[in-house]
Amino acid sequence: MEIERQLHAALAAFLAASATRDAGQIGAALRRVLELEKQLPADAPERLRHFLARRSYQKALEFLETT
Repeated sequence: MEIERQLHAALAAFLAASATRDAGQIGAALRRVLELEKQLPADAPERLRHFLARRSYQKALEFLETT
């Protein structure tokens, strides 16, 4: 699914930005993750929605990598 591919890239970018502690990069990456989260279709995996709702972004990324 295209949105999940984009979400994977956005989550990876967010986690990389978090490691740099650059507030501008973190904010931009987080906005992208939240934007994509809103675009997830109704039939998106419940586990993925769970991780995103709780901002467990590392777990969400790992979920996307294993599915």
